[in-house]
Amino acid sequence: MKRASLLLISAVLLLAAACSSDSKTSSSTSSSSSSTSSSSSPSSSASSGAPSGAGTAAALAAATNAKVGKSILTDSKGKTVYLYTPDGTNTTSQVSAGLKQAWPPVTVTGDATAGTGLDQSKLSVQAQPDGTKQLAYNGHLLYTYVGDSAAGDANGQGLGGIWYVLGTDGNKIDSD
Repeated sequence: MKRASLLLISAVLLLAAACSSDSKTSSSTSSSSSSTSSSSSPSSSASSGAPSGAGTAAALAAATNAKVGKSILTDSKGKTVYLYTPDGTNTTSQVSAGLKQAWPPVTVTGDATAGTGLDQSKLSVQAQPDGTKQLAYNGHLLYTYVGDSAAGDANGQGLGGIWYVLGTDGNKIDSD
């Protein structure tokens, strides 16, 4: 049943990504022309302007999220980051290539820093088979979600019963 739900969700997400591809050629190119998020959003307390997947040193930050009602992890642009429960504590992503369009990994080329309120010792960079370096926090590989169009969105929370935001302690927040 969960597999059927996951396949249905994947199909919907891929369709949504395809429909929006005329305005954005990819998730990494659409963020290259934007500037650092301002403090207009309650979840935009990120400490650097580097986008997820841009290949630059990135920072994780903590931000209070209205939808989740707790302080959660965000990427350098204030975008909510998620864990994928099938990854478990693997250092290699278990997300299929087709799903990575909707759930891009948070990647860097250099070192990463943990923002205020986060534990630097829980932050790591994990080499992936495709040559990218994916961020992990408290042993969980990190992803963003294309369905989150702005800082503060958490539209992927609980999606398919396998995608969850992380609290500042690095554990999933399960609001199912």
